[in-house]
Amino acid sequence: MMKLSDREWKTFPVEDIFKVDLSNGDNKANKLPKGRVPLISSGTRNNGVVKFVLCGDGKSQLFQSGTLTFDMFGKCFYHPYQFYAVSHGRINVLSNKKMISKYVSIFLLAVIEKSSENIFSYNRMASSKRMKKLKLKLPVDYNNHPDYDFMEQYIKEKYFYIKSQIKEKQKHEIYDWRKLNEIDWENYFIEDIFNIKSGKRLTKNAFISGIKPFVGSTDSNNGITNYVGNQNSSEDYNVLGVNYNGSVVENFYHPYRALFSDDVKRLSLKSGGNKYLYLFIKNLILKQKEKYQYGYKFNAKRMKKQYVKLPSINNQPDYDFMEQYMKRKENEVLDRL
Repeated sequence: MMKLSDREWKTFPVEDIFKVDLSNGDNKANKLPKGRVPLISSGTRNNGVVKFVLCGDGKSQLFQSGTLTFDMFGKCFYHPYQFYAVSHGRINVLSNKKMISKYVSIFLLAVIEKSSENIFSYNRMASSKRMKKLKLKLPVDYNNHPDYDFMEQYIKEKYFYIKSQIKEKQKHEIYDWRKLNEIDWENYFIEDIFNIKSGKRLTKNAFISGIKPFVGSTDSNNGITNYVGNQNSSEDYNVLGVNYNGSVVENFYHPYRALFSDDVKRLSLKSGGNKYLYLFIKNLILKQKEKYQYGYKFNAKRMKKQYVKLPSINNQPDYDFMEQYMKRKENEVLDRL
């Protein structure tokens, strides 16, 4: 196995490696007609894609595939497709000055995110000027140039190792091929389908070093904010952790044992749930995000009476369809590997 320590490393400013462009024109998600071209904005999910549009505003650049975006808060994504970006210079588009593969781009993405960690925030946004001067530590060849061949081989090795662990027999048998628009949908109160349990306050001063995930109110890293050795009554697994404070309504599935802060509610299906059901429903809960905010919290009382629209059969949630649908999606991912 290749090791990162197999090469010498040297620091380069971003502008030595990338051409940095800013999003331009007047692209606004609510003004552009729906289509097939991704529109990229600031955010932590969906690879930065907020909408698929027909075209830009006529003035905006259509960025080429194989580039990276770096938003004003420091989130980086790789785009193997053409895309538009939102207006007003909020997105830095990084195109490498050399022709590189997706594997090298993925390596560089990880380096950028590591190098920019804790540097950019709402009070210190990643402007184009700051982005160009950001220092990247990269492996170098014997001429002290970035060793793109090493980067590619390193990521390829990781990729094909993971691929080798996926066996064809792990693909799911599918018997329900209905689409989302071919089923009935009904509203259900969250309290009718879920048990809602509270987390428990655990301050940083009380943390004991360990390996157990601690789930807090964040919109990234699957909600995990620390790893601890503590024990308390919030310990749980196979649940959705739903934020009611801070990053309101953000929710993540936790198949592992974890502790949950008092900013997070734990939702467990009354009928018994598995990862496919939780992953299906989590996105429908997330649709309520616009309704709630820091001053209007998604607390237990409101959560109980919040409707969630679910696939339905005989006036009951159609859990079989939800599971089959997510298994189909998982099979599609396996087919692409």
